Amino acid sequence: MPTLTDHGGTPPTEEASPRSLDDLNGLLAATTLLQSPRLAREYVYLCYYGPTTIQELIDELDVARATAYDDVEQLERLGVVDRDESTRPHRLTATPFAFVDGRDVAITPTLIHAVALTEFDDDAAYFHDRHGLGALTTAVQAAAKYYTGELTQRMAATEMGVQPVEGIAIIYALRPVLEAGREHDPYFEQLISCDPGELDFDGE
Repeated sequence: MPTLTDHGGTPPTEEASPRSLDDLNGLLAATTLLQSPRLAREYVYLCYYGPTTIQELIDELDVARATAYDDVEQLERLGVVDRDESTRPHRLTATPFAFVDGRDVAITPTLIHAVALTEFDDDAAYFHDRHGLGALTTAVQAAAKYYTGELTQRMAATEMGVQPVEGIAIIYALRPVLEAGREHDPYFEQLISCDPGELDFDGE
């Protein structure tokens, strides 16, 4: 199942260092990304697979050129994307950040990736539209517990507060989000309450 791109993306390069945002900037960045699946997808792609160019972003994510330029400028204004103007073409880098919201939930690239998934995955889009962001956050955490063996599928669905068929569907939809997060999100453990080393995707 695709995550950031239907083409599978390019191999990730060296990881960027985590970014520290103050409370106001962190809140603005987190809120904006969580409310816009397209921006979330672009941010996470740059975060996981950058540095890259705007043209590569356009090609990999199939974004209209004008939209991509506008979105990159917005991400720069939010302080989550940097542009290296010493290169031609310019190269973009998105550095990971974490912001803890009022419910003490860590908003990290993994959660932003789950929102990005709703742009092109039918199961994720349905779940998000029907149950909202709070339930999607819980689903990410419950899915992680399923892949560590801590919960069964039905138990995970109960923890999400949804019907078993919906819970099972979102568990499988979120698998690539968890796989990518474990590899690339330096704040993964702040969102996921289980040991990342215990996540087992091989049995699925």
